[in-house]
Amino acid sequence: MDTDVHPFVMPGEVSAYLPPRWRTKFEKYGIRPPVPGSVYPRMRNGGYRRDAWPDTFPGNDVDLMKEQLLDLYDLAAAVLIPLHAHSFGAEQAEFSDALCRSLNDWLTDRFLEKDGRFIGSVSVPFETPVLAAEEIRRRAADPRFQQILAPANTELPMGSSKYWPVLEAACETRLPLGVHSGGVPSYRLTGPPSYYLEEHCEFSGEMQSVVMSLVLSGAFERFPELRVVLVEGGVAWAGSLQWSMDAFYRTWHKDLPNLRKLPSEYFRDHFWMTTQPIEEPPRASDLPLAIRQAGVEHRLLFASDYPHWDFDAPDQALKDLPKELRQAVLRTNAETLYRIPAEVEA
Repeated sequence: MDTDVHPFVMPGEVSAYLPPRWRTKFEKYGIRPPVPGSVYPRMRNGGYRRDAWPDTFPGNDVDLMKEQLLDLYDLAAAVLIPLHAHSFGAEQAEFSDALCRSLNDWLTDRFLEKDGRFIGSVSVPFETPVLAAEEIRRRAADPRFQQILAPANTELPMGSSKYWPVLEAACETRLPLGVHSGGVPSYRLTGPPSYYLEEHCEFSGEMQSVVMSLVLSGAFERFPELRVVLVEGGVAWAGSLQWSMDAFYRTWHKDLPNLRKLPSEYFRDHFWMTTQPIEEPPRASDLPLAIRQAGVEHRLLFASDYPHWDFDAPDQALKDLPKELRQAVLRTNAETLYRIPAEVEA
């Protein structure tokens, strides 16, 4: 199972699903946040594999995606994460809602209807949580949508009360919250990056901010059924972050009255992580050790990041992991979180 695959919607396809009022605005004025691939610094080809460019844009051709990914590697399922949701979700409230609905409609018609192996992520106007919650409940009626998409960079820390309607809807519908790197550019760590390497390494910092905000705010006490998937943010940092949070909690626990157990316990009960881009230490044995230290042996999910340039092929990735752990990462861990379509399972 592949838990991070990126379909790409073209502007004309967005327009086709928008109501006339918003279609005019979109076609004449566009959107404020930049779309994926257009933010400096980016790699050549917009960050996409050279062989993934068909007649249209990478991630837009369903048949090519099936040929290069689903069929070639015999995938049981592929979780679709349309990154346009990060830009659409930060627009003006009603316009953002219309854009995200159009993206969900397009994803349904373009991918979910074409192959039962595709699993949809619900795009929502994340910065307008009440409207986001409505869209979550609306799409939850379609079993092909099995995840809510959220950006790692949000206007406020994710544990803030502003986002409680989204977290509540996630628990009510029993859909995990898939937090993907990117979103509203905030550059909380190092400022605007000068180099792509800098931006890419900062993804893990974004995820650490998400973890600390949700854990330390007491979000999991308020929403005990909440499940969070950290997508495309690395893995090896998770152990040391838990150690640090636990050590400081023992000293400053009175400053965190909403917590009833150690921060690491919340992490291991509520978070999943994906493998791409996973750290590659010079000594291969250090990676399984880091996974064990993080306590995510049963919460680590394979991700290819297709069709991006740093794509990980399922038959080549993670070969240094012990066989039992590698098999769990490639499929069985994901089965605890997502439902494999019945015809594929059979």
